[in-house]
Amino acid sequence: MQKKGAEIIKKKIKTFSHRSGVYRMLDEEGTVLYVGKAKDLIKRLDNYTHIDRLSERIRQMISHVADVVVIETAGETEAFLLENELIKQYHPYYNILLKDDKSYPYIALTKDEFPRLMKYRGNRKSGADYFGPFDSGEGVNQTLAELQKLFGLRSCRDSYFANRTRPCLMYQIKRCSAPCCGCISKEDYQKSVSATKDFLNGKSADLQKNLQDQMRHFSANQEYEKAGIIRDKILALNHIQGTSQHAPTVDTDTVAAEMQGDTLAMQVFFHRTNRLTGHQEYLIHKVDDMGETLSSLLMQLYEKIPAPNVICTSFMPENALAEALSKQAGHKVEISPPPFRALRKNWMEQAMEACKHALHAEESREKLWEETQELLGLSELQKIEVYDNSHIQGTNAVGAMIAATKDGFQKNLYRRFNIPTELAGDDFGMMRAVLRRRLQRGILQNNLPSALLIDGGKGQLSSVLEVLKEFNLPRIAVLAMAKGAGQHDKGLETFYLDTAPETPIHLDFKSPLIHFLQRLRDEAHRFAVGSHRIKREKSFLHDSLRDIEGIGEKRRKELMQHFGSVRAIKGASLQQLELVPGFSKKIAKKVYTFFHNESIIDIS
Repeated sequence: MQKKGAEIIKKKIKTFSHRSGVYRMLDEEGTVLYVGKAKDLIKRLDNYTHIDRLSERIRQMISHVADVVVIETAGETEAFLLENELIKQYHPYYNILLKDDKSYPYIALTKDEFPRLMKYRGNRKSGADYFGPFDSGEGVNQTLAELQKLFGLRSCRDSYFANRTRPCLMYQIKRCSAPCCGCISKEDYQKSVSATKDFLNGKSADLQKNLQDQMRHFSANQEYEKAGIIRDKILALNHIQGTSQHAPTVDTDTVAAEMQGDTLAMQVFFHRTNRLTGHQEYLIHKVDDMGETLSSLLMQLYEKIPAPNVICTSFMPENALAEALSKQAGHKVEISPPPFRALRKNWMEQAMEACKHALHAEESREKLWEETQELLGLSELQKIEVYDNSHIQGTNAVGAMIAATKDGFQKNLYRRFNIPTELAGDDFGMMRAVLRRRLQRGILQNNLPSALLIDGGKGQLSSVLEVLKEFNLPRIAVLAMAKGAGQHDKGLETFYLDTAPETPIHLDFKSPLIHFLQRLRDEAHRFAVGSHRIKREKSFLHDSLRDIEGIGEKRRKELMQHFGSVRAIKGASLQQLELVPGFSKKIAKKVYTFFHNESIIDIS
């Protein structure tokens, strides 16, 4: 089959030119297997005809090739841009893709009359100024908390802001200046907005000096309470600034890459508005060409986030990469390879160290996976599923399943299972119910796991084996993990395997293997408890409608039909509640005041 694919490519090459362009490898059904670019199409495609020089991954691709489609471009830069567009369009199986589809979080400052400071994900719109990207939502939340202490800008939704009649808790704890209730003038609020923009754009030196002058002034006049407030603002400012005094003066990202075998580690450090806003790590397996892969990854990355002015790289980039990134970004992007001086050298050393650490961690993870496979007695271990249940005295019972592969936790495969009320409290019955539903779906979709890890002892193991026997499947290994003498004595767990259910297995409590299994179990427990809390909150909110005076069954149905959920009802403004069919202004006020715990003053 590989020779057949190579022969097809040989015949196609005769119809191509030596110009630059983009090519697509197609299978018999017309599915795009691979998208690539070339400075010289004939030379590049000729490489695929020499089977003995190709990696196993590319040989596998060649065996499926039935056609090659080429688009010539005006130059290598245009080839870069077109390749990226086609990868985004077709998502070819054999291309290296940034498969995590998360959007990077930003801090957004809206352009309303009284602007709102908030965390934002998604496509950036014209109604706000954006600062970032940050590498995690937690980092944005921490920064926002400090910015609120410092500048007092509102963070509430517009509907909540429009219906305030008195300051909320955020004002009481000095996190908001309460513009909703006129506690600050529009002019003074705009000054805070301007100061926030200046700070987020890296202009913090004047702000620091002004705050220090104010603190000295209040101290000299023995206004110690005001001086203490300014002191807290200075501390918040220092916390947010972090290492900003050591950051580049222009937006400069640091990109380091290291190869080990066919595994590529890439680290990207984001330096924006004179500070390090975060970093992102990528670990790519089965890489054939390091330079080509890195170029493709950078084109994909900087399509998701704005490109900086300068990208420092540990490698020599392909010739047209900088020009292609500049065209994609709409401004000049300079790529700076080694050598570096002073600050850039320091950041690159840190990024390279992070790459080496990631590769070492990957090597350790592969070893742990092999040890787990050996413990389970499997010739091949593709995927482990871990199960746990959560409830409180039999209420809001939920089952949870997490999945892990050699590459780590696969969160897109996590599943929640609602458990019938009559089974709640019966741990064995809940496990059987969850597993039956999972196996029925798995058989239909042909995506059964290699192994199951169960939080429990011999009783739980027997329940699982009973269900597996019903389905008469090829062996799925089952490992039960019973807690130690104390409920949380990690390291004292006893294991039971499906092949010898009566024989306990004890692992060295210091071994990396037992720590790995504990991490799997703890992740399942975290997901189960989180799922239970979500279900309990929904149940509580739904039941809370019964406690509203004057709201009977008919009006509850009208509310749910109009808003769709109790959460939406809770977040609705008074004006929105008045739009519910059959609701008078008086009834709308009852619903609003119930959820917001405050009186509505009628000034009409």
